[in-house]
Amino acid sequence: MKNGYITVYLSLVTGILLSLMLTVTEGVRMHTIRAQTECVMDMAMDSALAEYHRELLEQYDLFFIDMSYGGDSPSFANVEEHIRGYMNMNFQPFQVFDIPVGKDLTAVSADEVILLKAAVASDDGGAVLKRQAVDYVKDRWGLSFLNQDAVNAEALENSGYLESDVEQRRTETERQVKERILQRQQEEDEEWEGQNVELPSDVVNQARGEGILGLAASRPGELSRTSIPVQTLLSHRDSLLQGTGLPEGESKPSGIAGNGLFLYYIMEKCGSYGEEKEHAAFSYQIEYILEGEGNDLDNLRRVANKILLIREAANAAYLFMDGTKKAQAEGTASLICSILMLPELIEPVTALILFAWAYAESVRDLRILFDGERVPLIKTAESWNTPYSQLLTFRGHLSEYKKGQSGMSYRDYLGAFLYLQSEETTLSRLMDVMEADIRMTPGNEAFRMDGCMDAMTAQAAVESGYGRSFQITRAYRYE
Repeated sequence: MKNGYITVYLSLVTGILLSLMLTVTEGVRMHTIRAQTECVMDMAMDSALAEYHRELLEQYDLFFIDMSYGGDSPSFANVEEHIRGYMNMNFQPFQVFDIPVGKDLTAVSADEVILLKAAVASDDGGAVLKRQAVDYVKDRWGLSFLNQDAVNAEALENSGYLESDVEQRRTETERQVKERILQRQQEEDEEWEGQNVELPSDVVNQARGEGILGLAASRPGELSRTSIPVQTLLSHRDSLLQGTGLPEGESKPSGIAGNGLFLYYIMEKCGSYGEEKEHAAFSYQIEYILEGEGNDLDNLRRVANKILLIREAANAAYLFMDGTKKAQAEGTASLICSILMLPELIEPVTALILFAWAYAESVRDLRILFDGERVPLIKTAESWNTPYSQLLTFRGHLSEYKKGQSGMSYRDYLGAFLYLQSEETTLSRLMDVMEADIRMTPGNEAFRMDGCMDAMTAQAAVESGYGRSFQITRAYRYE
């Protein structure tokens, strides 16, 4: 009886112990699956971010995932599949590597991965790209430098030269003088001495028709004439791949500091005339960002004409205020008007000569800027380079100027123009430049900036062969 009693007792206790052991084992399995899922999800997200685009990092110091992975069509599904693949590789490494294994006690696999949020470079008008570019400048240079682009832009705006009507005034004055001379010619006979008189402004106007680049560049034959089909670039595409914008808690850099840092990034990473970037699609990248033409020569010409108008307005303003130079022009005007027998034209002819003189000096200013030198925004007698004696022959003396002057350089003008341009235009054309550059590298012929992602929130559905299922969500981004 005693032995039988002990056997029944042990049987009852053994059942309870077995239940406890199985419960503990299942609990351990469940918590192991959860911990394993968290670790695997973190590793998968890290692995996805580690697939950043190498060329974009090398050329522009930006971290983005190319969602096409070298293919033709970027999509969020590609990233989701990459994350799912990395998860299953870590859940079941013995299927990939030759690892001796006995029993898989979790038998976990990722069934589905969905991106709940994704920040694409072109989202919010390029805000995602701008944030990362500004972060790069902050990390490398900090905030301790002077925002010179903003200073130069303010100087140009306050001077009034950006909105100057100097060309309109010149054209109107020239029209009045020509009409009066023609009227007098019709009144006189064929022996009128004034019929063959040529105004100094006529000689200078011949140079206006030649085009500014042939005068401003010391070697115009070496200017880039590269042409790119811009219709394939981001700013010209009708539809872009849309993400969910900046991650929660992030805002687009703005204000003088944010915009200044962003322009500093552009000036550092993009080339321009005189400082061309090697192996770039556009030789004059900043000029493209400003003008948006598909040809280097057209972009450079438009920027040069913009600077020329500013210089012409500034130089004309100086000439009309300088008594000595104005007297020189007036003396010539008096002589011409005496031959024409039109003394009433002395003042407008003097103005025409001053306008022509301002243009000649402005062309030389552009040559100085194109040569890498600086030009004062407001001229003085000491910084003036074109003597009156060279007015009619100024084209032969463009390389004769005072070197080492203070003032604004060609790149300073570019930076000021960028500061004054709308941010949306600058960002879209910057992404054009990036696309064009990256497409020149092997395997990136179809690269798209709207296919680049730098932050994401992913949700994964995980199933275990032991009847357990979980969902896990993780948010990751480049820091």
